[in-house]
Amino acid sequence: MGEFLYEGLKEGKKVRGKVSASTRGEALARLKGEDILPLRIEEVKRERSPWRREFHLRGVREEEIAFVLIQLSVLLSSGIALSRALELLASQTEDMRLASALFQIKGDVERGESVSSAFRRSGVFPDFLPEMLTAAETGENLERVFEIAGRHLETVADMKSRIIGAITYPSFVIAFSFLALLIAIKFVVPKIAGVLESLGKDLPLITKIVVTASDMLTYTLYLFPLLVVLFLKRKKLVSDVKLGYLLLKLPVVGKVGYFFNLSRFSYTLYMTLSSALPITSAYAIAVRSLTNPYLRKPLEDMSSEIERGRSLSWVLKESRLFPSLFINLIETGEGSGELERMLKLASDIYRREALRKIDLWVRMIEPLSILLIGVVVGIIVISVLLPLTEITS
Repeated sequence: MGEFLYEGLKEGKKVRGKVSASTRGEALARLKGEDILPLRIEEVKRERSPWRREFHLRGVREEEIAFVLIQLSVLLSSGIALSRALELLASQTEDMRLASALFQIKGDVERGESVSSAFRRSGVFPDFLPEMLTAAETGENLERVFEIAGRHLETVADMKSRIIGAITYPSFVIAFSFLALLIAIKFVVPKIAGVLESLGKDLPLITKIVVTASDMLTYTLYLFPLLVVLFLKRKKLVSDVKLGYLLLKLPVVGKVGYFFNLSRFSYTLYMTLSSALPITSAYAIAVRSLTNPYLRKPLEDMSSEIERGRSLSWVLKESRLFPSLFINLIETGEGSGELERMLKLASDIYRREALRKIDLWVRMIEPLSILLIGVVVGIIVISVLLPLTEITS
């Protein structure tokens, strides 16, 4: 028998919950018997393949997961049992997929399954959380783990939203400028140039350039299918590591991505070590948190050095991927026995540096975007007005 998560109306009030039934039709019949008008109903999935798990995770926003984890920490700190806290959050969560996962975790925990296993089976929460919960279960310190993990996801989501916000405006400006230029060089200028040539007049230089660009664009459009194929086959042509290296070399974006990864790596290490995980497990989880393959691959290859007892600072120094300030902070933490505090400090430093780069980019891009629009409009106006002047004269 399966379980269905529902949202409906009862006596004019919105209600949410879970009903057991073999089929969707049976679930609807049971809700009708309880005088509930269903608005949404979704089956609770028990198991997912790796592909479905990844797809499912992408469907839930990090902000929502962060909010749930922080609320879990607050409820547990208030003395509420975990199963009750999960039920409360599931009934209040707007995202049906996340609510379904919370109901599933609640059921698994009530059946005697460990908290870490239940969260791992849900397929919604990040990979590092079950590992941290495994270490925290013995010490009965779950609320602290939920708090740290939630704050981390909150920070990551904020960073991503800032990056997206920083590139949205220039992307719109570039797209608008390109579209305006495309219309002009493909349709407007060639027609005016044709009229001028039929009158035996020479084209102005800027108009000739625009007409030549129009001809080149026509041939380029024929290459568009080839460009699509090259994009789809890019992983065979360029490795992920090489692509990651090229991304780091991009102006502004490369630095922001680099600092973002440094902050994420150090904070993940801080979280996992604070949860009493051994350095080998903490290192592996932190490496997996890196989003750039150029940074991740060498550190994955050096995981054996950590297992052999090499210090974290030695491994990071040998990788030649980290700045000297980062290495010095780690060495200081290892020498003083305050590695976790130094990792958190490093995360704060590079997070602020990434935000500073983003703010600088936003301040620069607005005048540059206006300048770009002015140049594009100027080219279009001049290339059109000069031929018109020739025709009228």
